[in-house]
Amino acid sequence: MSSGTSGLKGQFFLIGAVFICALLFFGISPVIKITNAPAEDMSILGENLQRELPHALNIGINSSEPLNTLYNFTEFSRDTVMSRGIDIDAMWVIFIPEDGSMNVSAGNFMDSAKTFGINVSGTHTDIYVAIDAVNSSVFPVSGPTFDVTVTFDSDVTQATLLTNKTGMYSVIALERGENTVRKEILA
Repeated sequence: MSSGTSGLKGQFFLIGAVFICALLFFGISPVIKITNAPAEDMSILGENLQRELPHALNIGINSSEPLNTLYNFTEFSRDTVMSRGIDIDAMWVIFIPEDGSMNVSAGNFMDSAKTFGINVSGTHTDIYVAIDAVNSSVFPVSGPTFDVTVTFDSDVTQATLLTNKTGMYSVIALERGENTVRKEILA
């Protein structure tokens, strides 16, 4: 073979390589992580979750599966929020009335296992909850209302709830870069 034919083959390989690189460059969308995006979308998502968590609980109560429904909704919400590049921590404590007692269930959707201090009308119990889990305890109650104190990490919340109605306390924290949105729910 002559050196002219060999040079022509080299040019075809070079042109082919440039063509493949161009296809890859223009065919693949770049991944850009935004760290300081406006917090407006986080605020809207936080307000939406603040409204929708009690609705999800009510749907669960109507279908006789309040904890399962709320767990599934929380998981779905977390996946949706995280797909927008937002970190989310969520917890909830549900108070479900039973005959002469209150079934208290804590759900933990934060980055580590948590111990929730629950005090219902003077009876205190620590409820340990692993990540992405729910744990429960039963407390005696009497009268039309009961006082409750929920403690986790450094947060302490007190409320008076009805003994004949399911109650809820929840905290949701959204974070992206330096932007943080925190919402509390007492329903």
